Amino acid sequence: MVQKLIVLIAILLGGLGSVLAWPRIHLSVLLTIFPKIVWEGPRFGNSIALTFDDGPDPAFTPQVLKILETYNIKATFFLVGERARRYPDLVNSIRAAGHEIGNHSNSWRKTISLPPGSLEEDLLEAERALGLDRQPKFFRPAGVLIGPKQLQIVRKNNYPCVLGSAYAFDPHHPPAAYIKWAIRRSLRPGAIIVLHDSGGDRSNTIRALPTIIADAQKLGLRFRILSEFLPQNLSTDQNS
Repeated sequence: MVQKLIVLIAILLGGLGSVLAWPRIHLSVLLTIFPKIVWEGPRFGNSIALTFDDGPDPAFTPQVLKILETYNIKATFFLVGERARRYPDLVNSIRAAGHEIGNHSNSWRKTISLPPGSLEEDLLEAERALGLDRQPKFFRPAGVLIGPKQLQIVRKNNYPCVLGSAYAFDPHHPPAAYIKWAIRRSLRPGAIIVLHDSGGDRSNTIRALPTIIADAQKLGLRFRILSEFLPQNLSTDQNS
């Protein structure tokens, strides 16, 4: 019953967020309901994190990497294990450029749908494919939703579950102008930006990315990878 309620709340908030671009009132509610999920980083200072999901992708990941190199910033890429095995050179390029890699499942089977045994197998298979053999390491559920049983498995394997506070819902192919606007209104210290470099045509995300970076820099915000950005004892806290 509890898991069904959690899923229902998340779906309702996600639906409203897709219209209203994830307003801060939603984030406040989520922080209260799901305290064991990381939605944002520290609000003091001037740091934010830029993250990308679903890759690597031979068409769009190189374009993202080129833009990040142009602006000399680092990001965290939540990669899918089976795609990493298909495109190992792209995984190497991400690492070689100084970016960070997170676990976004092995096969992109929706995390909420997996029984604990299947989820653990999927999680660890992705971990091997991505070479995540040391701490810190981060997990982002496939399909966004995660229930209490799934979260227990993730935490048992020393993964903080990281979602985000700045969404543009780019998997639904909104115009680049909307992506820029949606992220801009969520920029503040501690923000975790969630974009996608795979899973379909990401041309609008690519077009929006330079403006998103420039907007953040105009506000004096500094991009950091998650391991620099989040508390070092986060995995321990998540298991408490």
